[in-house]
Amino acid sequence: MKPKLIALDMDNTLLKSDRTLSHQNANILKKLHADNHHIVLTTGRPFPNVQPFLTQLELNKNDDYVILFNGGVVKNINTNETLLNKRFTLNDMSEIFNLIHNLNLPIDIVCPEIVYSIADFGQSNYVNLIGKLLHYQQVSITDLPTTLTFNKFVVCETEDKLNYLENILHHTPVLTKNISFTRSRRTLLEFVPSNVSKGAALKLLLKKLSLTSKDLIVFGDEANDLSMFKLATVSVAMANAIPLIKSAATDITSSNEEDGVATFLSSYFNL
Repeated sequence: MKPKLIALDMDNTLLKSDRTLSHQNANILKKLHADNHHIVLTTGRPFPNVQPFLTQLELNKNDDYVILFNGGVVKNINTNETLLNKRFTLNDMSEIFNLIHNLNLPIDIVCPEIVYSIADFGQSNYVNLIGKLLHYQQVSITDLPTTLTFNKFVVCETEDKLNYLENILHHTPVLTKNISFTRSRRTLLEFVPSNVSKGAALKLLLKKLSLTSKDLIVFGDEANDLSMFKLATVSVAMANAIPLIKSAATDITSSNEEDGVATFLSSYFNL
């Protein structure tokens, strides 16, 4: 069989709700990797929050890649070669930051090694989502250099408040012309540079590996996975996925708590 590229969202897809990787999922992916299939974690997380899972999966070949920041970074795990690295500058975000501030919503700025929680905007729950592998610092917006670059910023709030914010953003295109935004969970709205998506990053990586969308299998559960579902020949939604993703999928597997990734791959590859 020609090698496949298996792209996996992490949170609530590959990982359980306690953010651990099960033995069943790990073992099936390691077996497929040993059979020369490409295993690509495709996530909104920065590298420090992905690295332990790359080690657990033994992804250390010269052609092993990871997709970070919802497609903003494509990186070779072994050589550190970066195929893509899309960033914002703080100065460019002043207008949309003002809008979010006026709505009394918090903002967290996510850099490769650190998260800046903007104290002027209030404390969010994002600190409880990022774990302890990434530095977290509360700062005033005026203490950050206007030349600061970063891969994404997030608004972590209730679903209703994010629905309201998204509705405003959809009706103010002048503020979002250089921005893409999507949910990675119902309580987390993520902002990345325009034209950044998991699907766009996978298209770049497929070309690098001399593969096509016919060789692509993707797994996901949330809105930020939709672009890769549209690209792949085989797209697998988790049982816990939102309706949008289920309707876009070619297949539906069991939930992340029930090792749905391993269940589907075992059947697909007759393992």
